[in-house]
Amino acid sequence: MQRLSRWVVNLFPVALLLMLAVHFGFTVAYLTPLNPVKLRIYDVILAYMHPFFVQNWHLFAPDPVKDTRVLTVACRLKQPDGRTVVTDWVDISTPFRQARYRNRFTPADRLDRPQSSAVHAIFNRDEMLATLLKHRTKEPSEYNELVDELAQIDARERQNGVLLLNRIASAHCDRLYGRGRTEAVRVRIVILRFPRFSQRHLPDEAGELSYILLDWAPYQDVAPLVLGEVTK
Repeated sequence: MQRLSRWVVNLFPVALLLMLAVHFGFTVAYLTPLNPVKLRIYDVILAYMHPFFVQNWHLFAPDPVKDTRVLTVACRLKQPDGRTVVTDWVDISTPFRQARYRNRFTPADRLDRPQSSAVHAIFNRDEMLATLLKHRTKEPSEYNELVDELAQIDARERQNGVLLLNRIASAHCDRLYGRGRTEAVRVRIVILRFPRFSQRHLPDEAGELSYILLDWAPYQDVAPLVLGEVTK
């Protein structure tokens, strides 16, 4: 028994180092640009990194964050008399962010993360993929097959981002107006582009405001979203 205990104690550091090596290996693979090696194990990488280890390096990138994006939701509701009405736009991003600013340990950060991740998946384009597509030829080749596979993965991520936003919108329509009333949901992304560095003396509100409208989507029955304790 004593030998077994000693064997376990000696094995623990090795197992811990192995786990850390695997974790940081996946993290490095996740953060590298698209490449043939990453492509071959892309689904495995995503399965490991999502949802708990997702990250990005915008703060240190050559092209840092230059705008604020807020999600607003409209709901198409069934009325008791059979009619349908469309609600006003409701901001579903700001409550989470304000709660996070007040308390960094609030779960609001985890609730806000799917929103930002979905928007990132829809609108951010991998620069390497764009470069590869420019050099695609009409003749069949391994290069074209690789580029086409990368483009399919990119399109799938965008589609998943739209599906996630529609599910988030459905949850918020239930929260705002009650379950069972919503027939369809629509997401509008409000983008405020900050004044440039040469105009840094201006407030953020002086920046350029634009909107992106997604199509109406059928309501999806999702788990209830309770914000009371999060946003207090």
